[in-house]
Amino acid sequence: MDEVGQQAWEELVEAAQRRLAQARVLLHSDIEAAEREIGIAARLLEVAQAAWAAPEAALSDPDAPYAAERDDYSYPLVEPLTPRELEVLYLLAEGLRNKEIALRLGVSERTATFHVGNVLGKLGADSRTEAVHFARRRGLVRD
Repeated sequence: MDEVGQQAWEELVEAAQRRLAQARVLLHSDIEAAEREIGIAARLLEVAQAAWAAPEAALSDPDAPYAAERDDYSYPLVEPLTPRELEVLYLLAEGLRNKEIALRLGVSERTATFHVGNVLGKLGADSRTEAVHFARRRGLVRD
């Protein structure tokens, strides 16, 4: 990746981090707005992952929509999952909802929702099911 591509990638990751920070603030007052911020951050990270995996394709036509290569699970995560996020991922794989995850971990439902959002964002997944699928393909979760 050239210097301009590297800088663009770093800006995408920084923008996602700002969105996640904003989501943390909003979790106390507006859960829907927090979820929206987490969704935007997840999309930013997905684009950043695509740019890292195939910089020439991502930068060659900036107006072209990005279609993630969902069969390629070899690219590294933008940021590794924390031990707590791995716990949440295992509970997602068991099919637990946020409320059940919160009870199991002894945290509030908002905190569980926040952790689930982080897991989705770091895996580049659009849904809980997709996150578990990606995690299984990467060997993070066993069947």
